[in-house]
Amino acid sequence: MAWKGFTGGVGNILPATFQAVYVMGTTAQKWQTLGAISNGVLNVEENQAPDSMARNRALKSYKFTASCRMMQSSLVELELLDRLCDGTNNFLFKTADAVTVSGVAAAGWIKVTASQVGIKGRLVADGTPEDNRYIELTWEGTVYKTDANEVALYTPTLAAADFGSSSTTSDFFTIGTYTAATDGGNPTPSQIRPCGISTVTIDAEGGSSADTVAPVMNVKFSVEMLSAQDSLRRHLPTSLDISLEFDCMASKNSDLLLLGNMSEALVKLVVTMIDSVAFTLNGTLGVTTNYEISGDMDKPRVIRFTHRGKTLQSNFDSIVA
Repeated sequence: MAWKGFTGGVGNILPATFQAVYVMGTTAQKWQTLGAISNGVLNVEENQAPDSMARNRALKSYKFTASCRMMQSSLVELELLDRLCDGTNNFLFKTADAVTVSGVAAAGWIKVTASQVGIKGRLVADGTPEDNRYIELTWEGTVYKTDANEVALYTPTLAAADFGSSSTTSDFFTIGTYTAATDGGNPTPSQIRPCGISTVTIDAEGGSSADTVAPVMNVKFSVEMLSAQDSLRRHLPTSLDISLEFDCMASKNSDLLLLGNMSEALVKLVVTMIDSVAFTLNGTLGVTTNYEISGDMDKPRVIRFTHRGKTLQSNFDSIVA
């Protein structure tokens, strides 16, 4: 591709933001919104190697990376997360100056395919109800450098009929709000959820007579979809890494005497969030404790519970409800 004629200019300074991110699954074959997003970052970086004069020479490939936060993390999004990150979906990023699609090359849109890029997700539920519980998405992969691939990346051919509408009923339809318009849907504000744990119960693995651990503070809870990267640097799914840490504000002496035996057993945890989304972790995580006295009369003594473990990514649907 010819490169002379670079334009530049003050009038071409454009804001760095995504208006939306869309996914195309393997069944509906329509672009469907991933809902409300924030913290979007995207890079298309040329891979390079030095020559004998230490000059950086471009290789014939681009390293594609992107990330954003899905602000929507209701049960709807959580139950679709393993499907979203299964390595079979295409993705479309809409920038602030994206043109209206009309069946021709569309500037302001960036498109990558499952053969180029993989994705992994991480649910983050740290904090209290003034914090957003979100799903962090991370894309990585390789785009081979040809004129045709660059055109498809930066100015993909898009038509309105390529986008989902209220008649689209498969794949990721339930994330968005749809009308008859073929626009790929809009965010669903009611599915933007806060952090905050209502209850934590703990029992022996497989047990049915759980104790409630309450009240709790300083919650740190994440579920990360681990990936392995193939020869094209795509994220491909492997397993789940689950980490839960919280401080129990109650520290009765009789409870302290139970901690040693508790930490020697596998446990069943049920973590219920403020919006009633519940995570059941039966034998999935271990448990260790730390009895901490730190501060003056205005701070409580706490029992810090730490739980960590890994499981199959396919188990996620059975964990969350």
